Amino acid sequence: MDSLRNHFLVSMPHLTDGFFEKTVIYICDHDGQGSMGLVINRPLPSADAAVILQALGIGPAKGEEGIRDIYYGGPVQPNVGFVLHTPEYETDGTIPIAKDVSLTTNSEIMQDIQDGKGPARYRFTMGYAGWGPEQLDREIANGDWLVVPASGDFIFGEADHSKWAEAARQFGIEISQFSGFGGSA
Repeated sequence: MDSLRNHFLVSMPHLTDGFFEKTVIYICDHDGQGSMGLVINRPLPSADAAVILQALGIGPAKGEEGIRDIYYGGPVQPNVGFVLHTPEYETDGTIPIAKDVSLTTNSEIMQDIQDGKGPARYRFTMGYAGWGPEQLDREIANGDWLVVPASGDFIFGEADHSKWAEAARQFGIEISQFSGFGGSA
């Protein structure tokens, strides 16, 4: 399959596990070695966010700026932070994914956000979703995921509670019309 980098995976209703039910995943990398993406529609409770920031040694926000929300990015390395953001911000370790989305794992970005010097728009996640070689391709062929072209405006602008249904609508599907069961022909 061609690279799915800069695409969304929209979970189908039959995926009812605690990790991926009603998720939208932004694919950051997809090649012969495997795939990596970040769930973009599952915020952690605000009390958890405060504990995480404290554990990471991130100081309090200055003024109105600062990290307010932290998202569940996926079940792999849940203690590692990843920041999807607009591309005007760059530091060591920033990787451009698309013309309107970059990825940074350097913790400097988190303090820059707290100090009001970070990117204009961002999504701070803990953990990521990962697949081995060809694993994601098999899951897509099995009907577990819809694949939809991605955009930074959707990542940073669409309300979290509507992302799952809205991403499916971009594919022309009213996902609530599907049953919760998968199958194969």
